[in-house]
Amino acid sequence: MREDDLIAGIIQDAAREAERVLAEAKKAAEDQIKAAQDQARAVIQQAESKAEEQAARIRTQSASSMRMERRRISLKLREQAVQEVLSRVRQRFAQMGGTPEYRDVLLAWIVEGAIGLGAAEATVNASVRERSQIDKKMLQAAETKVKELTGKKVTLTVASGDPLVPQGVVVKAADGRVEFNNQVATRLQRLQSEMRKQIQDVLWKNESSDR
Repeated sequence: MREDDLIAGIIQDAAREAERVLAEAKKAAEDQIKAAQDQARAVIQQAESKAEEQAARIRTQSASSMRMERRRISLKLREQAVQEVLSRVRQRFAQMGGTPEYRDVLLAWIVEGAIGLGAAEATVNASVRERSQIDKKMLQAAETKVKELTGKKVTLTVASGDPLVPQGVVVKAADGRVEFNNQVATRLQRLQSEMRKQIQDVLWKNESSDR
């Protein structure tokens, strides 16, 4: 082989090797660029995901805070309404004392107390002002009403001893062991849970209509 041909072969081999190296380098560079692009996209997606999570958490916290504040205000308004109603009821009963209308109220309370007590014989006590209205006629009317409503006979008498101080009546079994307290303060205490529920229902309906 001539020296020129040998040199030409070496040059061709070197050129092919250079092309191969360049091709591999180009591919490696492209792979690195693609990997970098993929990594960048992954970082961006992760950042976007975290940002959305944070935004959702903030929205949730904000909504939760709003619900808590609305709940707090609703409870405060409910309690104010309950206390206002109780105050008006107490005032109304105080004004009614001694009137013919209040006589019907006393009769209803005595009947309710006698039925709740369930005793065959019972005494009825009340404040001085109220005891002046609780006469034999009223007690007989109460006995008749209890019989109509329950089918049971009950004998009622005015309690001996000192009158009560608070407004309202107390029906006590003749043996003194049990009693049914129908004084105004006690009645209102029993009614408070139901009053709160009714007032809360009104508040919730108003809140729903405002949304």
